[in-house]
Amino acid sequence: MFYLGIMSALMQGEEIAPTGIYILIVLYIFHVVLMKFNYSYEVWLKKSVASFLEVKELKRLANQDITHFHFNLDTRSPSIEILNRIHFRKEGDILIFENNQPGKNNEKG
Repeated sequence: MFYLGIMSALMQGEEIAPTGIYILIVLYIFHVVLMKFNYSYEVWLKKSVASFLEVKELKRLANQDITHFHFNLDTRSPSIEILNRIHFRKEGDILIFENNQPGKNNEKG
């Protein structure tokens, strides 16, 4: 955000002053050197940008259709809505699914 703030301040109007060009070049070179030699800085910066973009996209999706977040078909864990429709019991951290379907006999023989 620091870079964007400086860029915004220097790019006001239709022209950039010659000193502004040199400041931006120095900042860019400083940024590239930091990215090259400081792995933790690179990871922090990329995570920050990715997190910002991810939150922005999730908010956009939520504004379009909030039910998208209630039914996740790519998960190995059942959603709350699915668990409310089936019979199960919990033993510790394990879910035991009962085979109590209406109209069917569970006994063999």
